[in-house]
Amino acid sequence: MNDLDRDNPVRQGGAAAYESDVPSLQSQTVDTLKAYLLKHIPRFDLPDAATWEEEAGKLRQAVLEEVIFKGVPDAWRNGSPDVEWSDVIETGKGYRIRKLTYRALPGLPGQPDQPGLVIPALLYEPEDPSVSAPGVLNLNGHVGPPGKAVDYKQIRCVNLARRGVFALNPEWLNFGELQGPGYQHNNASYLDLCGVAGIAVFYLAMCRGLEVLLALERVDPERIAVTGLSGGGWQTIILAALDTRVRLAAPNAGFIGLDYRVNHRADRGDIEQNASDLAATADYPMLTAMLAPRPALLMYNEYDDCCFQTARARPSVYEPVRPLYASFGRSDAFEFHNNLDPGTHNYEREHRERFYGFLNRHFLNGRPGAPSGEEEMPSEDEVRTEEELWVGTPADNADFVSLARSLARGLKRPEPPEDPAAFSRWQAEGRERLKSLLRYRPLPVERVTGQASRMVDGHLLDGACYHLRGGWELPGVTTVPTHPESGGKRLILADEGWQGAEGLVEEALRDNVTATVVELVMQGACGLGKAPHQWTMMMASGGGRMLGLQVAQLAAVMHHEGTARLGVAARGPVSSVIALMAASLCGRPVDEIILHRGLASLHRLIVEPGRYESLSPLFCFGLLAEFDIEDLIALARPARVELTSTAEL
Repeated sequence: MNDLDRDNPVRQGGAAAYESDVPSLQSQTVDTLKAYLLKHIPRFDLPDAATWEEEAGKLRQAVLEEVIFKGVPDAWRNGSPDVEWSDVIETGKGYRIRKLTYRALPGLPGQPDQPGLVIPALLYEPEDPSVSAPGVLNLNGHVGPPGKAVDYKQIRCVNLARRGVFALNPEWLNFGELQGPGYQHNNASYLDLCGVAGIAVFYLAMCRGLEVLLALERVDPERIAVTGLSGGGWQTIILAALDTRVRLAAPNAGFIGLDYRVNHRADRGDIEQNASDLAATADYPMLTAMLAPRPALLMYNEYDDCCFQTARARPSVYEPVRPLYASFGRSDAFEFHNNLDPGTHNYEREHRERFYGFLNRHFLNGRPGAPSGEEEMPSEDEVRTEEELWVGTPADNADFVSLARSLARGLKRPEPPEDPAAFSRWQAEGRERLKSLLRYRPLPVERVTGQASRMVDGHLLDGACYHLRGGWELPGVTTVPTHPESGGKRLILADEGWQGAEGLVEEALRDNVTATVVELVMQGACGLGKAPHQWTMMMASGGGRMLGLQVAQLAAVMHHEGTARLGVAARGPVSSVIALMAASLCGRPVDEIILHRGLASLHRLIVEPGRYESLSPLFCFGLLAEFDIEDLIALARPARVELTSTAEL
């Protein structure tokens, strides 16, 4: 407790009312959230091989329509790679390296001169390819500044080309030539906010790369493979599961089921791995099954120092799918490789040679001109510098932030009608749309338990815990002024929990209003530990919405209050939005809503990159497409709303 707390009896007493329970409350909140997520993750049921290919086609379409391309403009989805070839590096080693760019997304709407999103890439081309050669799309992971020039990827591409295979090596967003704050992966949430699936950018970037390979005259479309480490392994499973033009997949340490993500922080990943509704539609075990009966080599690492260790990955995504391949009579087409040398997060020689051998067995099978041999050809001296492999991109190349800004400018929402009857209908319809957007489910207060009251500097303080349906427990601290206003109460919440609410309690006391500070999930004693935004991601992937849960929690407390007059005071961007939404959905009148450090507009969220981690609940899919702050204020009427100060983001 700092000196300010010692000098302020309200702060001291309020904190003391629940301080001893903070660790247990946080642990209980995390456990309840885990149970909630595990309950909502679809169970993997072994498909019937007789009908699986038809069912997989339907599921593939569902993932594409309901997850990958949700809200995506037709121009993005129907675009073409628009390949531009540039320099050629003649190696004298049996292959050449051709530099190119391709377009993942076309120019932005209303900006015809903007190039869209252009991806730099390298094609490792055999000098004397056969008439019909295999092609391999080599996808990047989280490799830092080297990007496509990372050594282990170069060595793999060189070996493939020297074996007569065309190897395409594209850059990945936020690495190599595509570095920059606007490319940070969690900024894909900015598109989600606008009602356009951010995962589509990732998907289209790899899909257009696949089309580059398929367009090569000497590449056999029946022998297209995809492989990659980490984020490249994630790209591999997504692309191969959803696009049957991929005939062989070899993902390396790139994915695991959401149930394992929930229980192992190292496995939680970035937002693309937890795209909204992905796990609810087809979690990673099901995506793995969607590879069948095509050849698939799953590679993982015994001592992985990043994520997805073998001990967790094998029972999650390999063992459940093995019987499906066996029922197809293709047990030999589904393999698992556990790397022991070095056993960490890698795509080093042991992994590479296992991939070469798998490719040989399933693609080549003695064909004329086919590469042979599993042993890697020494090629460390052929690794080139980033500068040598630099391709170049347009100066105004699109990124997540510029795409979101463009989309946001095109959003149109009808204004609330002035006619009272029409406004009432608009408000009722708007509240239903809000419930749908939030995946809102009421969480009634089942009981309230309290602690002994105490007097602090003439004020009565009560500590309490609201027990909600589903096992949720919310701490509350009520402060009663010396001469309270009859029949009124003010509920208070803050992004930081009690510590951010202290000033609002003092303000309530000056107004002679009884004030109850309540902490919701992600706030104060109900915090979620390190990287809480990852819980928001997993919640969204499992089909829920963190913002919807928070709104339901506050609405439950509001509905439970038996006072004649109820007000709400909120501090912080997230709490301010929660307060407005809960006032609309709680089912009881709310007199006033006082917002401190709120947002004047949700457009503020996408002005600069990097907002997701600290404000993740607000990036609820489609929120800005449906509502802005002024719309939420209108939905909360007849409550009086006062925005006393705006947040500095």
